Amino acid sequence: MGRTLITGASSGIGRALAIELARRGRRVVVAARRERELERVADEIRVDGGTAETMALDVANTSATVARLRDWDDADEIDSVIANAGVGAAHDADPSSWEAIADACHINYCGAAATLTALLPRMMKRRRGHLVGVGSLASFGALPSSAAYCSPKAGLRMLLDCLRLDASASGVTVTALHLGFVDTPMLAHAKHPTPQRVSAEKAAKVMADAIDRRTDELTFPRALGIAAFAAGRLPLSVRVWLASRYR
Repeated sequence: MGRTLITGASSGIGRALAIELARRGRRVVVAARRERELERVADEIRVDGGTAETMALDVANTSATVARLRDWDDADEIDSVIANAGVGAAHDADPSSWEAIADACHINYCGAAATLTALLPRMMKRRRGHLVGVGSLASFGALPSSAAYCSPKAGLRMLLDCLRLDASASGVTVTALHLGFVDTPMLAHAKHPTPQRVSAEKAAKVMADAIDRRTDELTFPRALGIAAFAAGRLPLSVRVWLASRYR
C-alpha cells in the first residue's frame, strides 16, 4: 500500500484523523506549516506502533504545494490524498470584507484544489488512488456573516463532484466529507450555537470508516446535515427574513 497524505495534520481534525488512520495500518504523511507540532503528531503515531512521516507544507502557496506533492510521489507513491487544511474568518475584520475572507479563500479552496489535483493525473494513469476533501455542512447553504467559510466550502464541494465525474472510469475514488461542528481550535472563538458538537476523535473514527469504505459522500452528524440541507433550500425571501432576525 502506498502512503496517505493528510494536510492540516498538526492539530484538530487532521491530527485526530492521522492518528486514527495510522492505527488502522496506514502509512501516513502528516503535512502542515507548523513543523514542531507535526513532529509531535508523528512521534505519537510511532509510539503507538504506526508509521508516520512529516512534510512541511503551506497549501496557501499552491504552486509549491503541487511541486512538493509530485516530488514526494516520485520518491515513493502517494495513493491517498486528504485535503483537510483550513482556516476560519479573520476575527479582527468585518465578516463581509476581503480582509476577512482572503485567507479562507486561498487556503480552504485554492489550497485544497491544489492538494487534490496535484497527483490526480498520475493516479488516473496508474488507475488507482483516492482523493478525500474535508468539507462542511456549511456548504449546503448560505449563512449570515459566514461568507469566509460557506463560499470556499461550497466551491470545494463542487470541485469534488467534478473530479468524481472526471475520474469515474479510471479506478480513482473521490470522497467528500461534509462535517458539522467538531471540537477544534477553530471553534475556540465561536460565538454562535454549535449544535451536535463532537470531539475530533469521534469525528475521526467516522471519517476513517468512510475513507476505508471509499464512500462517495459522508454527512455527519446526519440529523444536522438534513437540517442544513433543508435550510439551504428554503425560498430566498425566507432566508433573507431569517438572516435579518439573526442580526
